[in-house]
Amino acid sequence: MARSVPDEIAARLRRLPAAQQRQALAYVEVLERAAQGAALTAFAGSIPPDELAAMAAAIEAGCERVDAADW
Repeated sequence: MARSVPDEIAARLRRLPAAQQRQALAYVEVLERAAQGAALTAFAGSIPPDELAAMAAAIEAGCERVDAADW
């Protein structure tokens, strides 16, 4: 019977030297972060343009003010 993908990956990783196992782990972490970012793309375009314009205007207005007592 064929191994599952995770089992095959684990078996191959066990045969690698520790330094290469760490490299593989770092690569998996990059893949996980990329997957999380990809999940966010599902929300792309979900904010109506008029709401985006209102947010941009509020940010612009708020960023133009300096509160000297704030520092």
